[in-house]
Amino acid sequence: MLRNYVRPFLVLSAALALVAVSSCRKNHAPDVPDVPAGPQLCFKDTTYVFSVIATDPDGDSVAVRFDWGDSTTSDWKGWSPSGDMIALTHAWPDTGTYEVTAQVRDQKFLSSDWSGVRSVRVVLHPPNVPAVPIGPDTCFKGMTYTFTTVATHPAGDSVAVRFAWSDGDTSDWGPYVASGEPAAMSHAWSDTGAYKVTAQARDQKLLGSGWSGALSVCVVPRRPPNTPAAPTGPEEGGRDSSYVFTAAASHPDGITVAIRFAWGDGDTSDWSRYVASGEPVTDSHAWSVPDIYEIRAQAKDTGNVLSQWSFPHSIVIQPPDTMRKWRFRLAYGVDLVMNSSPAIGPDGTIYVGSPDDSLYAINSGGTLEWRYPTGGDVQSSPAIAADGTVYFGSYDYCLYAVNHDGTLKWRYPTGGHVVSSPAIAADGTVYFGSDDNYLYALNTDGTLRWSYPTARAVAASPAIGSDGTVYCGSDDNYFYAMDTGGTLKWRYQTGSDVRSSPAIAADGTIYVGSYDNFLYALNSDSTLKWRDSTGRNISSSPVIAADGTIYFGSQDNYVYALNPYGTLKWRYLTGSNIDASPAIGSDGTVYCGSDDNCLYALGPDGTLIWRYRTGAHVESSPTIGPDGTIYFVSDDGYLYALRGTGTLANSAWPKFHHDIKNTGRVGSVR
Repeated sequence: MLRNYVRPFLVLSAALALVAVSSCRKNHAPDVPDVPAGPQLCFKDTTYVFSVIATDPDGDSVAVRFDWGDSTTSDWKGWSPSGDMIALTHAWPDTGTYEVTAQVRDQKFLSSDWSGVRSVRVVLHPPNVPAVPIGPDTCFKGMTYTFTTVATHPAGDSVAVRFAWSDGDTSDWGPYVASGEPAAMSHAWSDTGAYKVTAQARDQKLLGSGWSGALSVCVVPRRPPNTPAAPTGPEEGGRDSSYVFTAAASHPDGITVAIRFAWGDGDTSDWSRYVASGEPVTDSHAWSVPDIYEIRAQAKDTGNVLSQWSFPHSIVIQPPDTMRKWRFRLAYGVDLVMNSSPAIGPDGTIYVGSPDDSLYAINSGGTLEWRYPTGGDVQSSPAIAADGTVYFGSYDYCLYAVNHDGTLKWRYPTGGHVVSSPAIAADGTVYFGSDDNYLYALNTDGTLRWSYPTARAVAASPAIGSDGTVYCGSDDNYFYAMDTGGTLKWRYQTGSDVRSSPAIAADGTIYVGSYDNFLYALNSDSTLKWRDSTGRNISSSPVIAADGTIYFGSQDNYVYALNPYGTLKWRYLTGSNIDASPAIGSDGTVYCGSDDNCLYALGPDGTLIWRYRTGAHVESSPTIGPDGTIYFVSDDGYLYALRGTGTLANSAWPKFHHDIKNTGRVGSVR
């Protein structure tokens, strides 16, 4: 019987012993953190980061707070695993010296002692270091020159500036000026040699900045002739004709001078005879290549001391005077943007959009047939259907269908700007994109056939393959391939917006540019054939020559020519961005506009044939009429008609949107 009582008693005793052992386990306070890490010199009202590593001997999660020494203590920040670095930020509203400490606590709210102290000195912010002074880098002994710098203050306070001339002289402090306003002082060096000009700023509390970087100045002996004024003479001319220019230069000491001219084509004239100071000298020159040339003059005295070259006088050597047939004013104003590329109807009528909210119809003689007004800019390029209907988009969110006599057939509203140029399928279906993020397909009566959503705006213009596949890019970085029923066949991801309109080769290869700086060559099954990089965005749409060469422009200022297998054939540097697409003539000439205000004619080997200067950027892609006339628009508000040397090339994709009607479809009549 006793055994039956003893056994339960032993079990109960063991359990109680385990409870007692467990209850004896003590929670330890977190370790005292090290002195907080952070800056020791801070500026008033500027936020700085301080941190500590917080540990707990029991491995518990921890929180940290900081005492900033200015009667403020932060809230607890955590919980973080034991051993993590925890950081908080603080800004002091007043100057002074502050003691920053930190404390740690665990999740049982046991706290460490406060850490050691980081002493922080808070001071007023001085002015920022001024910019490197601006001024001449070559000066003449004893002559006074002016130097300028700009100093700013983080609090927007006024600043005064002084200059150090590195000849043992430092200027007095100049007057106080507003933060960011230029400050200037003058100086003359009494000896020749190399000098450094630096600047320092101070505020009205007399807090000084550091000294700026240095402008190097070379001081040379003897005063040279004064720089001649820009030469005078004609501003426009023709090739192989001689034109006369005049320049004059004075000498500060009244010494006689001789003058020579640099003609801007690599040729420099001989020195003239010596003439009295200020007496004009004339010379003449002829240019054989149409281009823009900058003519400068330089003087020398009898001791062969040279002046600086003058400012340039520009002359435009145009192609033969018969180059321009006519130009038609589409819009008035400054800062115009004219992206619409002309389309040509069967009767020779030129259709083009304008930022004055209109579509224009201009006859081949350069006079107005009609103008159709919309509710917004027309940057979309028109496309002409087989029945003569003209389709185009507008910033008023609509796609328009206008009859060839200028009357409205219908319009279709979308949810965003329509800058995309429509493409027309063989069955008359009209495809286009909108800034409402959709690619649309409309029937010929203006009813919706289908719409497909992308993640961002569709500013690119579609193109249609031989099997009816619709290809189009989007600002969501994807290039899409859709079947005629509106079902996605595939999409290809690039590294940025796709606004270039694709060109489709005879073998089905699709070429398209992206804002990620690459031109892509894709197979019709979406696989990458190759890609080629340029220096900047590609919004220009590629074109394809009869030999398979791919031409396109880039915002790195180059026109590119690539072989069909992706290697560089050549590239031609223009004076600015190229957003326009090229067009190829039947003789192989490549026409392309640039933001340097010119239309270029390049040979198939990349040599310049001519360039035609307009009054503003040329962002419109040219088209070539059946009689060889080259049509394009410029941001100066004009539609230009230039005489060309051939019709549109008979190739797979010789211009933007394939053909002179801008149908954007493989197989359309060019």
